Amino acid sequence: MNHTLLLAIATTLGLAPSISEARPKKKPKEPISDTEPKPAQKEADRFFKSGVALYKEAKYSEALAEFQRAYEIAPHPLVLYNIAGCHRELSQYAEAVKAYSQFLAEGKGQVPAARLTAAQTELDSILARIARVTVTVTPDGATLLVDGSPIGTLVEMPLILSPGEHLLVAQAPGRKDMERRVRVASGDELTVDLNLLELPPEPLRGVGAGSVTGATTASGSAKAKRFGVGAGFGTNLRRVGETGAPSVGIGVSLGSRLEIGADVVIVAYTVMPSVRVRVAGSALSLHVVGAVPISFTDGEMSETFVAGAIGLGLRYRPVPGFAVRLETFASFAGKDHGMT
Repeated sequence: MNHTLLLAIATTLGLAPSISEARPKKKPKEPISDTEPKPAQKEADRFFKSGVALYKEAKYSEALAEFQRAYEIAPHPLVLYNIAGCHRELSQYAEAVKAYSQFLAEGKGQVPAARLTAAQTELDSILARIARVTVTVTPDGATLLVDGSPIGTLVEMPLILSPGEHLLVAQAPGRKDMERRVRVASGDELTVDLNLLELPPEPLRGVGAGSVTGATTASGSAKAKRFGVGAGFGTNLRRVGETGAPSVGIGVSLGSRLEIGADVVIVAYTVMPSVRVRVAGSALSLHVVGAVPISFTDGEMSETFVAGAIGLGLRYRPVPGFAVRLETFASFAGKDHGMT
């Protein structure tokens, strides 16, 4: 839009009746003050005149702000025409198309037909120089950004973009941002698909060395399975001076309270599967333990036998990945072997 065109608008507004004057005339007996322009209309006129002056100085951004304020105070279709012209000069084609379309819709019956025809011609010239880009985003509800500026979640398509390179970015909570750079020329029409992938679950914190994270469940939560190896020494409290043997074991934690494992008593030819359940505490915790000691024939013993054992234990974990346990069991292996 050139300066002459905008000045023609200003002239039109000057010659046409103002908004307040276009109302039915007051009866002569009414006070004259009622026919004077309202303060809001005066304020709108001030912003409009300021916009015209700024436009003549090619200060299109400042002129746009003045015209928009004038329209907010006293909406009139011809102000929309000026707003569309500013957007056009600023190469803000999407906003210009919207303003021209609104002017054509609201101006019917209010502005001369010649002005509507001129506006339609100017709109057609813009539509000939822009590109139309339809963006589909998965999942629904994602925020779309064009060249770094968010344009919302419910965006009317197609997007109207000026010729050149543009950056399209889609964002959604719990999803990885997806972006696509497109280069378009006037008249282009294309479709861009942005599929946002789910972010992987965050790694669990506070899990010690040697831990392995299990598979993600159907609900999306990840369960940690902590494996550990250990060494110990056990003795019969009723015969401390005569008994005692080292052991090695392995265990796996199922959740935060349950652990299953097995210990091998090296010199006693015994394997002891066990289950431990944490009752209370965290770094220092109390747990109950159940075990099934299985003793095998070692040449001196006449038979293999299975016992049952239950007990209590304390566990102290000073740092992740290292713990010390103190446990006591009551075990009964039948009348031939008695209770230990």
